[in-house]
Amino acid sequence: MATKSHELASGWTLIAHRSYKLFSNENSYILIDQDNDVAMQFAVRDQEFEIVSCNWGLNFKMIPAFKTIKVLNVPEEDE
Repeated sequence: MATKSHELASGWTLIAHRSYKLFSNENSYILIDQDNDVAMQFAVRDQEFEIVSCNWGLNFKMIPAFKTIKVLNVPEEDE
């Protein structure tokens, strides 16, 4: 799985498949998936990670000790 690391505000990091796109406005973010759908809208502040909205099929884990959010979804390969 080819992932890309994105540095976020307040020392947070997002790790996701390279096909995902991330757009930001200060400490607020929108994550776009490979189908150009909004996968997650979220914000980070110091010790807080807030999900504003999330696609029901998005699998992710948050590691608070490392201020890391890891998206576990991998796009299906076209055959």
